[in-house]
Amino acid sequence: MRNIEFKSELRNIDLARAICYVVNAHRIGVLLQTDEYLIVPEGRLKRRIERDEQTGSAREEWIWYDRVDRTTACSSRWTRLDEQQVAVRWPNLERRITRVIVKRREFWRAENIRIHFDAVAGLGTYFELEGVVGIGDDPAETRLKVGTLIDKFRPALGEAVSGSYADL
Repeated sequence: MRNIEFKSELRNIDLARAICYVVNAHRIGVLLQTDEYLIVPEGRLKRRIERDEQTGSAREEWIWYDRVDRTTACSSRWTRLDEQQVAVRWPNLERRITRVIVKRREFWRAENIRIHFDAVAGLGTYFELEGVVGIGDDPAETRLKVGTLIDKFRPALGEAVSGSYADL
């Protein structure tokens, strides 16, 4: 899959929630996530353990992704993997966890754009946009939507963040 992503500090979550209603975003729910990062030759690999705060349903998955660390909206490639796929793709993977990130993610959606308000343990509160570029989607159109949403949310935001939470 491919995304157009943007991340920044979130200075005013109440204002950001209000902006969600203005841009016709729909609240999906709250996810409690623990990401365990491992070193791979290319990109980033994390094992995510996730629980829905309301229903209690849980899942575990591996996520590999690759993106340039920039403070502006940027393109990323990613894929979800199961345990067997991880073992096949990286047969000599040293299963040493390099960083653990624990967060509470408030999840909204506006068309093909995921909007996240992340309360990250020990780091603070962050805003993230993921414009999903699906099969048949125009990446330029998704980038334009992400840019428009950045402008709309700007009054609630702080400094842009270039990397992963694991880098902070």
